[in-house]
Amino acid sequence: MGEDLGQQVVIDNRPGANTIIGAQAVAKAPPDGYTLLMAIDGTLVMNPFLYSKLAYDPFKDFVPVSLVALVPSAVVGNVSIPVNSIKELVEKEKAKPGTFQIGISTPTSQVNVGLLNMMAGTSFTMVPYRGGTTQITGILAGDIPLGMESINVSLPLWRDNKLKILGLVSAQRLSLAPEIPTIAETFPGYDLGIWQSIVAPAGTPREVGGNTLMKRIVAPMPAAPSPYQSLGLPTVSTIGAHSTFHVCTQSVPAMMVVISSVLSPERPSRKASVTPT
Repeated sequence: MGEDLGQQVVIDNRPGANTIIGAQAVAKAPPDGYTLLMAIDGTLVMNPFLYSKLAYDPFKDFVPVSLVALVPSAVVGNVSIPVNSIKELVEKEKAKPGTFQIGISTPTSQVNVGLLNMMAGTSFTMVPYRGGTTQITGILAGDIPLGMESINVSLPLWRDNKLKILGLVSAQRLSLAPEIPTIAETFPGYDLGIWQSIVAPAGTPREVGGNTLMKRIVAPMPAAPSPYQSLGLPTVSTIGAHSTFHVCTQSVPAMMVVISSVLSPERPSRKASVTPT
């Protein structure tokens, strides 16, 4: 990015509170195009429904620059579990409720399982983990049968036959692993993947956010090698309005799950509680 702009770019990591700290800082920054936020799905879609009091409004405090990458999660399982697909999993769980527990390590994975429960008519018990590393270690060891895990972590393990992948949360299959089905193939309409985008503070001139940044930074990205492309994950560059549309379409199922299940870290339910880190 620095080379494309011809000037120094400073990366200011603001960890904590499920990206709220970083998002709040950018929301309050001058809208001059010099401050940008690498926002994830949790920042713009999940947090507004998970927190009753949020320090920013994803639609009023930011203007979209572009989507950057789509990184789907997947329902994964220990190699010893007696199911090989989402259909088989749901059938066994319905026949004997409580057979399976699903690990979750983020609010996004929490909502993903909640959406599966809504669409499948199941009540999978969610087991919260404080991080993805702890969760995947537990699945591999057999401490928990299933988990909702990002594909960039689970795909290499699946290729080494150390892990089962039952279904992707995205609407489409991966180009480099087309044999892995999506949950939507069993439950049409299921689509709640992880993604990354670039946004700017509200008021940033469109000619800056829409033209300069898109043409000089974002547009060339799909041609550049990246860890995502090596895994067959799509990198995308979609300007403003298309990014907003993507956020809106992803917000609908998230809102439905949160409202129906009260999945909030401030008001945790018995079966689905996550402490954001």
